[in-house]
Order: sequence, then structure tokens, then C-alpha cells
Amino acid sequence: MRVNKTPPQQSAGYIGSIDTSTNASTDWTDVVSTDVQDSKTGAAMPAGLQFISIGVRNTSTTGSAYLKLRARGGAADPVAAEIEIPSTAAIALPIAATSGDVITTIAYKKAAAGDELIFLFGLSDPTV
Repeated sequence: MRVNKTPPQQSAGYIGSIDTSTNASTDWTDVVSTDVQDSKTGAAMPAGLQFISIGVRNTSTTGSAYLKLRARGGAADPVAAEIEIPSTAAIALPIAATSGDVITTIAYKKAAAGDELIFLFGLSDPTV
């Protein structure tokens, strides 16, 4: 008898995005579920949801943006060893099956004040 040891796949209960064009900061900026706009309702997402997938496109033509799968330690945190999104590039991260605690806060850093990062998030209730 063969036993399937594949962990169950988790799907997003919520899909949404954030608008980074109004954020002129080039320091690290935290994002939690209530910062994300629900694509079905247009309202802010409920508090306490976990991020299970992240898609991001860096529209900058001159500099890299950065992403971390945790809250910032401080606004001036270094970018060494963080996830880099080169200028004009896009990445997709399926993070539901990452080990450790659920991810309820992420942080991003833009290269220039006028840059925009286009985010698409999949979120879920962490108790599911």
C-alpha cells in the first residue's frame, strides 16, 4: 500500500491588490491584510489573514525593488539577502507551504518615490 505524503494544497479564499503609487517612501513599508483591497468587493480585506501567494511587478525602468516575507525591522533595513525584483521584472511566489509561522505581514521597498509596484495577493484565513 502506498501512502500519499503530499501536504494538502491551500487555495486563496481572497484575492486582492494594493496601490503603491501613492506611497512616495523608498523605505521599507509593511503590508497586512487590511491594507489589501478585495478584488470582489472593493473593500479592505479582513484583519488577520495570511498571505498564501504573492505576485508583484516592478514598473520602474531604473531600479530594483525588494520584498521580504515578514515585517520590517525598521524603515532603513538593508536589502542584502532579501527578494529582489529587478526593474521591469515580475515574480510570483506561492508561499502557502513555507515552513514556520504563517505569513501575516510582508514588507516592500521601492527604488524611487515615483515607482509603482503592482501586487496581486492570495490570502486565506490562517485557521483553515
